[in-house]
Amino acid sequence: MLADEVNRFIDHLRYEKRASVHTINSYSNVLKRAVAVLEREFDNVKSWQDVGLEQMRAIQRDFNFNDENVKQSNNSVAHDLYALSSFFKYLIKQGSLQDNPCSLIKAPKVKRHLPKILTLNEVDVLLDYEPKDLFELRDSAIAELLFSSGLRVSELVGLDLKDLNHETKEVRVLGKGSKYRIVPVGQKAIDKITNYLKVRDEFKPSEDALFLNKYGRRLTTRAVEQNLDKLSVKAGVQTHLNPHKLRHSFATELLQGGADLRSVQEMLGHASLAATQIYTHLDFEHLKSVYNKAHPLANRKKN
Repeated sequence: MLADEVNRFIDHLRYEKRASVHTINSYSNVLKRAVAVLEREFDNVKSWQDVGLEQMRAIQRDFNFNDENVKQSNNSVAHDLYALSSFFKYLIKQGSLQDNPCSLIKAPKVKRHLPKILTLNEVDVLLDYEPKDLFELRDSAIAELLFSSGLRVSELVGLDLKDLNHETKEVRVLGKGSKYRIVPVGQKAIDKITNYLKVRDEFKPSEDALFLNKYGRRLTTRAVEQNLDKLSVKAGVQTHLNPHKLRHSFATELLQGGADLRSVQEMLGHASLAATQIYTHLDFEHLKSVYNKAHPLANRKKN
């Protein structure tokens, strides 16, 4: 009974929510652990309706350690409890449960880290780099598009030739939950992609993917990460580069330029406004930094 409802929930994530493979595997592992605790420690628990405070405390204790019995971070424990809570919410919607048992316990406090971004100078250094071959031409176009449109790297590698509209300067993106959105593309990105497309046939394409590897096939996310890191080193960027830094930098620059939060949310493809709000904190930290450097009394020592 316990495992049956878990399996139905996983099918719900896979076929209805169209969640990523990573999300499905993560939630599946969490719920299997919860079932194992209940079956091991509570003979009287036959359904999820039987789960109360005692059972939730036992599950939380188990979540505190991984399979090697190493203490988990607060972030990991909170993530596991969030996954379990999502399952309970599903059961409530299905009418199998009245209340969420996760409300009986207190999740650990999570320290939320602000996204790491590139400075505008670092962005300029990266994007002003003159490509030396067709691979660098491709990677420079990728970097420009990521910063211009704030795409996830998984969205970027999923692009086909037909998804880019040169005339309207837009790209059609398949995001999380298999939802499409239209995102603007800057002129510089259009120009660099156009230059790359002039040599794209040299990759001997075997599919319609916009960005190809040396075998003429679609790039993987890992390959994009490695290629951009190499490009940044050649360009002289001093900090480690990954595609998400360009996405974070895109969002931060928009907010600092006066864009409203809802517009940024839509362009980033966030389902919840809460996910976008972290960039307002980042923008505030930037403003504080500017204030501390510029205001004559900001760093005045107290007598």
